Amino acid sequence: MQLRDIRRDDYAGVNALWESVWWPTRSRAGWDWLAQNPATQATKAPLGWVIEEDDGALAAVLGALPTRFWRGEDSVYGLSGHSLVVTPRRRGASRHLIERIIAQPGFALCYTLNANVLSHRLYGRFGFVTPPGAVADRKLSWVLDPLACLAARGLRSALESRPGLARRLGEPLQPGRRFWRASSLRLPEEIVEIRPDALTDTVAAALYADFWSRLRGEGDWLADRSPQTLGWRCADPDLTAPPLLLAYVRDGEMLAMASAMFAKENPIEPLVLEVIDLQALACAPQAIERLMDALLAAARQRGAAKLRLSMYGPDLFARLGRHAATARVEGGWPHAHVRALGATPQGWSPTPFDGDLFMSLRSPPLALRQSA
Repeated sequence: MQLRDIRRDDYAGVNALWESVWWPTRSRAGWDWLAQNPATQATKAPLGWVIEEDDGALAAVLGALPTRFWRGEDSVYGLSGHSLVVTPRRRGASRHLIERIIAQPGFALCYTLNANVLSHRLYGRFGFVTPPGAVADRKLSWVLDPLACLAARGLRSALESRPGLARRLGEPLQPGRRFWRASSLRLPEEIVEIRPDALTDTVAAALYADFWSRLRGEGDWLADRSPQTLGWRCADPDLTAPPLLLAYVRDGEMLAMASAMFAKENPIEPLVLEVIDLQALACAPQAIERLMDALLAAARQRGAAKLRLSMYGPDLFARLGRHAATARVEGGWPHAHVRALGATPQGWSPTPFDGDLFMSLRSPPLALRQSA
């Protein structure tokens, strides 16, 4: 076997590996978009690595997503591993891929924030630990459609040992017309929806740039949320619905920001609104609670079965206010792991924005739009 960087002619083979485990695949345009990540361009990191058999077939893949972290004017780069798949006959080959990502030069830390129930046991063997300042074994969700969630739970239980039948079922829990309709959201006072394509607009861009500058200066290590990076993230050509961007604006100033994405984890899961980011300036701690009101309202209006926050720390949990008491706990296994490779940022409290969730979610397939 040969372990090497992902090349353009590997895209079909990597997609086949991901499709074999029901993970979303990427179009050629989607792969090109990944390569345009500003942090990838700056670090010259590969898109990941594959293990190739002697006959040219791909036996394993591990994706790599660089992210720049800032505290004031100081910055370092972190590298998130994602979408690790190994064929059954090469079981155990994952260690070679993990050793390779750890050896990538130029990064202060290597991490994953959404390890699944099968893979999470791997990371402790390679020096990974739970990120300080993170609740790494629980996710929070707010159920909006109990019947859809109950139906999904029943399907999972019935089909757990019958993957072939699960594939033949198609998409029993489809998003309705409310999701596909492009209608304006009814949002609480002081909450404004920002269209991703408006980030280049003079007013919206100036508001956001000022917010990011103030947030970056507050003293915590933060993943890069510059207009350039946020604009790149929102331009994913494989999304069937644009990211939801909400701003808390008071007296003409943007004091807080939320981003979220609609996703359908696999064909037998319902529509979920996944929270990607929740950030507020220190002068507006109550803004997180208001943004949560808006996210819940948006999820209901678009027909999502639940709202989910997959990564949070004690400070963010406190800022959720009354919503913390109504959250349902999911998970139950350590899904966040980090290994220091250099001068690891102290005081980093990871959020879903810091990992690969935004590009690993399964966007509702366009084929469902006609059915709706």
